[in-house]
Amino acid sequence: MSAKHRVPTFSLAAPEPLDERMANGAQVYVYPDAEQMGLATAVNIAAHQMRLFQERGASSMMVMAAPSAFAFYRAYQNLVFSSPALQRALYETQIFQFDDYALPVHHPVSFRFLLMERFLSPIARFCDPRKVHLFQADAPDADRACREYGETILSAGPDLQVKGVGEDGHWGFHQPGIPLDEAPKFIRVKLSEANIAQQMRDHPNLFPAPDRVPQYAYTANVPLFLRTRVLIEDNVPQPSKAFAVLAAYGNDVVKDRVPSSALKGHPGAVVRLTSASAWALLEYRARGVVSSDMLRRLDASLSGFETHRIGQSIEMIRKTLAEMEIPVEG
Repeated sequence: MSAKHRVPTFSLAAPEPLDERMANGAQVYVYPDAEQMGLATAVNIAAHQMRLFQERGASSMMVMAAPSAFAFYRAYQNLVFSSPALQRALYETQIFQFDDYALPVHHPVSFRFLLMERFLSPIARFCDPRKVHLFQADAPDADRACREYGETILSAGPDLQVKGVGEDGHWGFHQPGIPLDEAPKFIRVKLSEANIAQQMRDHPNLFPAPDRVPQYAYTANVPLFLRTRVLIEDNVPQPSKAFAVLAAYGNDVVKDRVPSSALKGHPGAVVRLTSASAWALLEYRARGVVSSDMLRRLDASLSGFETHRIGQSIEMIRKTLAEMEIPVEG
């Protein structure tokens, strides 16, 4: 699938109110560190959540379970603790997860477990447990569980979403090559080598070797993610994702090679980066071409946790950027 959308615009200044800018395509902001990035996301999510509660008494939200969201978790929890208005809105918020492995809920690798422990547990007293919808990844009938969970998400909205970008540009577990134009649904996928490598990097204590990473996962597909009605916040703090950020947001091209590139077609898209994750995007926007030095630095960032692999991904980077119509020097 290929499509054209408005090229994202950029700002290094403090974030401005975004409501009046929602129709202009993805807005990209760069922060010095993850904590400031997460705070900006938490403030914006909370503001929309309270507005939706005031207007119609309810809202709904999809939240990723990943280290990219940890700064958002902390900032959002602090806002909840300090704001009775947000507490009331949160109690009337339907909460959904993105994806998960086929594991029991209390397994330490389970994204349900991660979401409950890192995000929901500290604010549980302000949530209505009937409105917290965790995907039953270990259900005996996985196809039925996927179908019903997708239908439940669609029936609630969702209104708001906090996402991240995979190192190969995936969104949730919707990986490169999965079509972007299918019906919105929850799906079962086999993890790619790149996705397995990222899980090892994100969770080194849980995944010390590739064979320890579950081979299959469940996820909303991009069409389901894009059904989010009001606001999608993309948070990308890690330097290892500089290539994915460049490929996804370097121009107006949308292709299934980089699933997160589809975010540019959403009218309520906000991309928040750190200096560490944004450097390649900013250099490309300044130069208009990806230099050979940038290629080497991108390769090193992808291969850093296995130094013997440095140099092996440059051809993959070149191919991806070419497909995304981002020019490369030489």
